Amino acid sequence: MSDTPNSSIADIPARPGGCNCGAVRFLVTRSFLTVYICHCHLCQKRTGSAFSMSVVLPADGLQIVAGELLRSERRLPSGARNVAWLCPACYSRIYTQRGDTQTISLRAGTLDDTSQIRPVAQFWTSSAQSWALIKDDVLSYAEQPADYAPLLAAWQAVARGQS
Repeated sequence: MSDTPNSSIADIPARPGGCNCGAVRFLVTRSFLTVYICHCHLCQKRTGSAFSMSVVLPADGLQIVAGELLRSERRLPSGARNVAWLCPACYSRIYTQRGDTQTISLRAGTLDDTSQIRPVAQFWTSSAQSWALIKDDVLSYAEQPADYAPLLAAWQAVARGQS
């Protein structure tokens, strides 16, 4: 099914994407679980922008179809691992995965078509640039949310065309 204004975002079977230079190409083969933006200082520095936007999906929902990814790991203040996967040629960050979670956070901008992707939540608003805050229709958290159930429910409502 094509991305048309009348199609449900949940109906789209596969979404292609890739890095900035084209060396890495992938397909998203599973439905999105949620979409959020993060305003934390680390994301601001990492992206060179005001925030990063991520699509959460099951870890087995991403298929690399061209190229290989470079692994980068950092320890979070909690001691947990955060593993990032990047293009080894242009260093575009493709996705991250915390510890042994069954989900990944794909960088939304790596998708070929982002026209229907809209965040349902924003994190770390305490660090946000005042002009970058989304004021309406988005769950907002001053820091990292402890419970992701509201984000999953909000995305399901969007995916079903209820928002």
